[in-house]
Amino acid sequence: ELFTREGFLRHLVAKAMQLRYGISCEAKGEEFICTSIEDANLLPNFEATEETNPADLNDPAVAAALKKVIDRIQVELGVIEKMGFTSYFLIVADFIRHGRNNGIACIARGSAAGSLVTYLLQISNVDPLRYGLLFERFLNPDRVNPPDIDIDIPDDRRPFLIEYVREKYGRDCVAQIITFGTMGSKSVIRDVGRVMGLSYGECDRLAKMVPDELKITLERALKQSPDLKLAYDSEESTRELIDTAFVLEDLTRNSSVHAAGGVIGAEPLVNVLPLKTDAEGAVVTQSPMGPVGDLGLLKMDFLGLKTLTVIRNTCQLVKETKGIEIDIDDVPLDDQATYDLLNEGRTVGVFQLESGGMRDLCRKFQLGAVEHITALVALYRPGPMDLIPDFIKRRHGDVEIRYEHPLLESISSETYGILIYQEQVMQATQLLAGYTLGGADLLRRAMGKKKVSEMAKQRETFVKGCKETNDIPPAQANKVFDLLEKFAGYGFNKSHAAAYAIVAYQTAWLKTHHPVEFLSAVCTNDMGDTAKLTTLITEAKAMGLEVLPPDLNESRTNFAPARDGKVIRYGLAAIKGVGEAAVEAMLTARDQDDPDPFSSLSDVCNRVDLRAVNRKVLDALIKAGACDSFGQSRASLCAQIERTLSRAASAAADRARGQETLFGLLDAGNSEDDEIPTALRNLPEWDDAERLAYEKELLGFYVSGHPLTPHLGTLKHYA
Repeated sequence: ELFTREGFLRHLVAKAMQLRYGISCEAKGEEFICTSIEDANLLPNFEATEETNPADLNDPAVAAALKKVIDRIQVELGVIEKMGFTSYFLIVADFIRHGRNNGIACIARGSAAGSLVTYLLQISNVDPLRYGLLFERFLNPDRVNPPDIDIDIPDDRRPFLIEYVREKYGRDCVAQIITFGTMGSKSVIRDVGRVMGLSYGECDRLAKMVPDELKITLERALKQSPDLKLAYDSEESTRELIDTAFVLEDLTRNSSVHAAGGVIGAEPLVNVLPLKTDAEGAVVTQSPMGPVGDLGLLKMDFLGLKTLTVIRNTCQLVKETKGIEIDIDDVPLDDQATYDLLNEGRTVGVFQLESGGMRDLCRKFQLGAVEHITALVALYRPGPMDLIPDFIKRRHGDVEIRYEHPLLESISSETYGILIYQEQVMQATQLLAGYTLGGADLLRRAMGKKKVSEMAKQRETFVKGCKETNDIPPAQANKVFDLLEKFAGYGFNKSHAAAYAIVAYQTAWLKTHHPVEFLSAVCTNDMGDTAKLTTLITEAKAMGLEVLPPDLNESRTNFAPARDGKVIRYGLAAIKGVGEAAVEAMLTARDQDDPDPFSSLSDVCNRVDLRAVNRKVLDALIKAGACDSFGQSRASLCAQIERTLSRAASAAADRARGQETLFGLLDAGNSEDDEIPTALRNLPEWDDAERLAYEKELLGFYVSGHPLTPHLGTLKHYA
């Protein structure tokens, strides 16, 4: 029955009533009958009593709720069918469902979150009825354009889903989309310099003179960078390099696979557009995103999002350490402890809210609902940022909230009289001037483009509509139009902001209730960036959590809870110079092949695969403090590496040949550590400055002390 329109509609209506109102209902012909109510408090103006019989409910509140849902779904399905995009929605729902069935959290972001159908197909996790999101911002019946559902996937599981789509819809019908890299201002300097025979250092010096600004050109760089201008004027080779670079700048440099885009065809793609294979042998289009869309092909966006990986790993760690199963889409959205954490500015690691400016904004604003997070996500951008001081004052009642027209109150009371969303501009246009939501979206787009002739026509239509619909005088209608035009330039897509606000809240909730597991997952996610790790470890300590240094006998590959889940243990793979292959070899030897702790450096070398664990790895482990449990100074252990490795390699070769050395037979009662000269075993430890410098270099923070410790007395005296 699901494959008929009526069956599909019934399925969606029943799901909507269950998710939104806690009402179970079933279809009897064309009528829907309630069978049970789980949470009648969700319904406005309705109170259930013990005598209430759900099967006979004819309460106006239930009927109104049911009608609202049915009407919205009917409108959306009608537009989707009319525009011919039914297959698109079902295919996206199919691979998302497959992902979720395999433990992969997938969420839609952007305007797709404004569709009730995408919510009920579980493509999106945002209820558009609750957050006032508009379907017309996503699909406009007045302007035929292909839908664009951007799907965020944990960054480490994208290949799994892409492979599923290839298998399901045919390898010859699925391809990833090519993208072309161009010669940017910095890269063209490096490329031309290399061809001219300049050294790497010289090319690097000139490239670093270009300001770190998005899409900066060489012409602007010469104006903004005095150093680059001086080098251009005074160095002949630099002038020649820059003049050549001017010619090559912005030309296509290379091709690669688009970070997200894929395409699915109804027939083998080779019949429709040119294809190639990439280095791994996967099929890739030879046309970029634009032409692929112009051909009318179905584009899919598989976007990797690190935060979803963090959420999944946190839930997994909570299950391992506490035995608690977390359904992240079912956490309460009104948890006061979570808002307290945000309002204290403890947002390090929280999605979208962790920058210094956002932390300060959270403290000043004092959040109390997901809608507040949505507003901050929309406002914290160049341009709308200017509205923030007034927004905060209105929030706390320091400024009187006035509306240009009383009808605007119902639209903008949530945002204290300021129109910060594109959807609000559309709703205002519909309510005041009688536009359809599709027509309102066209007006919003026209306002964003600021074409004078187009705006004059739209103003005339708007003023006329205001007079006919609500008898608003032309002078007031023009004022309202000016207001809408101003905010249309600032406006942000509320569907996108709401989708990201939910993810931001989920990360804040996990940090509030499971801080050890959450920070362990975040540290694992950023363990290639020692600067970021320093910030995260500082945050953990500020929250009263202990972060233990790496230990060859205690640590795992990644950061993980230790001591009954109350402290964080540094992951071995996070030590600079220690790769995952080396860590895997050591953990295999420690936990599987011979499940005993390592007792010495010789024990490590004899038990691990020396093809994966070399001198560089051992040096990094020792200097980071991971071998301190062996009871010798780090200086001693470093001095023994060559001798120990050589002896272990020789013994391994003998074992491979099935031999026992003569000396091994004679010294069967002695340990290999006894063979190390006493002088090497008892070397004094490095001085504090050297030891701490190694820790900072390899771990990103100081473990066994701090360079300022000797000066604490002086610091306390003066500070």
